[in-house]
Amino acid sequence: MTESRPPRHAGDAPRTGLGYRSVLAGALLLAAVFGGALALDDPRVKHLLDVRIGPGNQQAKPREGGNPSGDAGAPQPAEARVGTPPPGHEEADSPLGTPVPPAVGSDSYRFLAVNGDGSPVGYSPCRPLHYVVNADLAPAGSEQLVPDAIATISAATGISFIYDGTTGEQPSPQRPPYQPDAYGERWAPLLIAWTTPEVAPQLAGKVIGTGGSTHFSYDGGPKTFVTGGLDLDAPQMANELLNPDGHLYATAVILHELSHVMGLDHVEDPRQLMYPEIGTPEGLSAGDLNGLYELGKAQCRKDL
Repeated sequence: MTESRPPRHAGDAPRTGLGYRSVLAGALLLAAVFGGALALDDPRVKHLLDVRIGPGNQQAKPREGGNPSGDAGAPQPAEARVGTPPPGHEEADSPLGTPVPPAVGSDSYRFLAVNGDGSPVGYSPCRPLHYVVNADLAPAGSEQLVPDAIATISAATGISFIYDGTTGEQPSPQRPPYQPDAYGERWAPLLIAWTTPEVAPQLAGKVIGTGGSTHFSYDGGPKTFVTGGLDLDAPQMANELLNPDGHLYATAVILHELSHVMGLDHVEDPRQLMYPEIGTPEGLSAGDLNGLYELGKAQCRKDL
């Protein structure tokens, strides 16, 4: 980094409650959970929007009977699944991968959301996390940035990622987590979009990236992420890639936001990549790796 370039900042994640707003709709809970917006110069806050569910974007009706405890893996009646895909798509009986144990222990990590028992909310390790990329505005020289960052996050969490190709889908804070016409009878894949502030207003000003996920639960049962989104400011990233160390910083931005997608929040430890400022882009540090390792221990969810 040249002497004249300012430090990279990430805006503080929302601090109301667990750092997000949600809508309880009958037997279902769908909530968007986003980490702080990553900026090149000043902190910004990523605004969160409620996710409503059911046909025509209406709230689902309360269900009767079924599994009142909301235990993971328990079958749920059809009326509890209005506006959601058939359960268990690609869900295996055991985790698909094994995360690499961190070489050094550290508790310098925080989670964006936790369950009632204190366990972090993460993706099921027993099914692959599909992702698509809107690469229409991807800057020159960025071709390997996303695949390399995905590989790093996969090794740290044990989550198996599957690339479903490019998409024309545009980012939206009200993105439906279930889009059968576009993606079939499954949860929509993670959307990674090279975009602009005109399309994604949350990237206004110095914000260079945002990331987060949507979780699902029955009643008061355990929550699990089912899909998410990562938006990258293509013009800012293009300018960043012109610098001698631009690829390092661009990689750090994507790793930071992917870590939000997986469930990590900001920390106050400046040695970690999840600190709200990227000083030296050395990648994931001990706290980041330990937090991602814990997220890889999430429950399998054949009921989702």
